[in-house]
Amino acid sequence: MIRRWLSFGVVALSLGTFSCGNNSQGSQSGQLEGVGRLPGYDFWAPVTLPDGVALALPLPEGGPVGGRVDGNRVLLVGDSVLASTAKRYGNEMCNTLEPLGWQVAVEAEPGRFAEFGVRVLQSRIDAVWDVVVIYLGTNYEGNESSLRTQFEKMFETTRGVETVVLTTGVFRDAQKTVNKVIKEVAGEFDHVNVLDWAPVTKVRGINSADNIHLSDLGRAALAQTIGRALDYAPYREASCLDPRFRDDSAINQQPVETTLP
Repeated sequence: MIRRWLSFGVVALSLGTFSCGNNSQGSQSGQLEGVGRLPGYDFWAPVTLPDGVALALPLPEGGPVGGRVDGNRVLLVGDSVLASTAKRYGNEMCNTLEPLGWQVAVEAEPGRFAEFGVRVLQSRIDAVWDVVVIYLGTNYEGNESSLRTQFEKMFETTRGVETVVLTTGVFRDAQKTVNKVIKEVAGEFDHVNVLDWAPVTKVRGINSADNIHLSDLGRAALAQTIGRALDYAPYREASCLDPRFRDDSAINQQPVETTLP
């Protein structure tokens, strides 16, 4: 299969949909074939997609947040799905957000549950952030009440800061509960907007073989989705900040059911 680097351009698409040219079967299954492009803004990013595909990246419920903030500092908090885009791995997040003018801190570690987000935010919120992005819930022990409490604590901590929370990929039935809780709790806070990432993970090629973690394409798509959600920062003094949370020791821990990404 021939691959090529692509520039990103603005493409008008309906959210949550994708098409595969005239291949209606491919469109229904989410299968991608050939070489195409991810729609986005006019900055360059190295992403390949199959030919003829238009993958609509979701926006937060309240629209892009860049126009609603005064500064350019963004804190991203998550588990290994987000950590895989940090500069100690592929660095897709900084590579995508810095051209938009953001100062980027990715505080993400593998094997972390929602409690990790509470701990990071309570430790780092005083550093003054203009936007907080949260990707947690991939690791879920099955206690819905506890999960709800952890997200409530996170959103209480970020009061006064524009906050975007992503839904997780639905790789097992329990993730439907996780995403339900995320949407319900987010609805209780005016400063929190949901970015529905789950539909994107249904597209073939976004996930790796385990159907949980992201492929190279998936990491680029996640970074591009967050870039689209943030839009351009109010001013351009961008940087990729060093994280304080970078413990990757949980990567090889077992059993999988208690230490998913």
